[in-house]
Amino acid sequence: MSGKVRQLEYQWVKNLKRGDALAFEELFHIYGKRLYHFSLGYLKSKPDAEEIVQEVFLKIWHLRASLDPGLSFNAYLFKIAYRQIMERFRKLSLERRYLADISAEVVPFTDELNERADYHSLLELVRKSIDRLPPRQKEVLLMRRSGGMAVADIAEKLGLSPKTVEHHLTEALKNIKACLNGDQAAAMLFFCLFIRDLPSSSKGPF
Repeated sequence: MSGKVRQLEYQWVKNLKRGDALAFEELFHIYGKRLYHFSLGYLKSKPDAEEIVQEVFLKIWHLRASLDPGLSFNAYLFKIAYRQIMERFRKLSLERRYLADISAEVVPFTDELNERADYHSLLELVRKSIDRLPPRQKEVLLMRRSGGMAVADIAEKLGLSPKTVEHHLTEALKNIKACLNGDQAAAMLFFCLFIRDLPSSSKGPF
């Protein structure tokens, strides 16, 4: 970065710190496209990369009062972006895990293997099946599997008895299984991949 550009950046950050919207627009104009391509390199998704840019600059605006014009704004900006990207990967990993756990319970198991099926399409099918659940079943299932909440905690939060919560969980899994009954070959492939990828210390779904 040239000395002139660094001086301009210093002034824009200084003005942004005071709440200057025009300075914010200037910084967005300079760094927005670079930040987009940086994010795209990790995420391989244009919509996700665009969301990261929006999230980062929104965070910059909210934290503007704490900015230090004497420090590298470029380094600060991309550090925030990197953290946002890693957080997105973490959430995706958690989602993949709970979908895999549910799939392991509800997919039909046969001796046949269909070459056209794959692991990711099966998880997508499970996700769509969850979206079609009755609202209460979906809420309870996501609190238990995605949120990691205990049955007793779910019962207390929703004002239900533990037995009612367990009933909703059982019915949710039955409904998901009904949606997947037609894709037996995909189930076989899923089990091969899922068991291979699971760590040996993996706990059960409940």
